[in-house]
Amino acid sequence: MIITPKVRGFICTTAHPIGCAANVNKQIEYVKNQKLFAGQKRVLIIGASTGYGLASRIVASFGAGAKTIGVFFEKEAANNRTASPGWYNTVAFEQAALKEEIYAKSINGDAFSTAIKQEVIDLIKQDWDGQVDLVIYSLASPRRVDPISGEIYNSVLKPLGSTYTNKTLNVLNKEVSNISIGSANATEIDNTIKVMGGEDWALWINTLKDAGILANGVMTVAYSYIGPEITYPVYRNGTIGKAKEHLEDTAKQLNQMLNSCCQGKAFVSV
Repeated sequence: MIITPKVRGFICTTAHPIGCAANVNKQIEYVKNQKLFAGQKRVLIIGASTGYGLASRIVASFGAGAKTIGVFFEKEAANNRTASPGWYNTVAFEQAALKEEIYAKSINGDAFSTAIKQEVIDLIKQDWDGQVDLVIYSLASPRRVDPISGEIYNSVLKPLGSTYTNKTLNVLNKEVSNISIGSANATEIDNTIKVMGGEDWALWINTLKDAGILANGVMTVAYSYIGPEITYPVYRNGTIGKAKEHLEDTAKQLNQMLNSCCQGKAFVSV
């Protein structure tokens, strides 16, 4: 297959396996050139194939020598369509981990679902003596199916209260133009919180707790975002910001619960 870039606005919708591998290996080499540290040795990363989740997996594996289980939803190549970037990232990561005999297993599926949570629990019981030391929650998704009600929620990237207008770039014809994003309504705000807030994070931690696999002193961390001031209207002060506020409130509740049950801690990292 000859891979050519397909661009929508300023987003490239195709991925190249060699480029993805180069990016992953560059991160691995950076981590390996730092001082190794003593960290948790059994790490579950929910949302492990791109961004901060992938970076966290690389640091855990090649910085602390940890065993990792990564959960994500990615698509392999089919016909004339390339695989998703996270698919190629994970292939490169697992090849590097295998080469250095570092435990790394991955589960590809809907992390919001009850079935995937159970698959993770079964794997931890099978391979890790039923104990996990660190749970990293780095899930980003445009939609979520509620595992109990079956209702579908879609997140939006919108400002609150007024229309937001700024510049955008078409990278193919190099044209700069104005773009406007209308204000979110109450339903869109609530749906974004359902997808990007802390509800699923709490479901994961409580499900792992009920399964009896949280180690004493377990820690969990989720990632939030502030960003530059120019993006405040659509990020921190917009619908995503409302979801992140919910995520941060969830961290306080989880911290209290984990502290009482297993001397654990919950954090949000910005």
